[in-house]
Amino acid sequence: MVGFGHCYRKLQKIRMALQQRNEGYQVDCGVIELDAATFGRHSTGNQGDVLVAIESKTWVEQHGNFNNCAGFAKVLVAKETKDNAQQLVDTGIRAGAMVNTDGSPSLKNLDRVDVDYQVVSGDPAACDRWLPWVHRFISNAKTWVNGSHHGIKYKHLARYLAEYTYRFNRRHDVNRLFHRALVACAIAKPVRVYALC
Repeated sequence: MVGFGHCYRKLQKIRMALQQRNEGYQVDCGVIELDAATFGRHSTGNQGDVLVAIESKTWVEQHGNFNNCAGFAKVLVAKETKDNAQQLVDTGIRAGAMVNTDGSPSLKNLDRVDVDYQVVSGDPAACDRWLPWVHRFISNAKTWVNGSHHGIKYKHLARYLAEYTYRFNRRHDVNRLFHRALVACAIAKPVRVYALC
């Protein structure tokens, strides 16, 4: 009989493989929404920031109506600082992309991209109009972490969000999701068990 610890380590290795696979992609279509969020609870000392970039795609339908949807997402588990935001831009967003952010000083005036921002704090309606997809992604990710896993330690958050992001980015190809995850595991760099604890 396989013990819980063995299964846990296998799951963490799979999540690490998905994280490595996610690192190879950039968001580059439409307008990129960029924002930060806090995961976890301050009262338990298990709280930290996450930076999220997500594509917002707009097109005109056959009858002339505008439609909008979320594209791919990139996540960086790190504090909301200028350096970390620039790291996400450098590694996860195509150079020259149009990026929408809120009025946070850490997210304005980033190199390599064209940033437009609006101060939306305290106005949920303005927030939903300006950054609809990134906030929906963050909200759904928090619900998944708290609902499916009943919360997780912040030191493991990057791997869990890598799983969530991997599944989100491939949500339109569900039939091949398992096989693509197998490929990600097969080509992943080896990880020692102590690195997963």
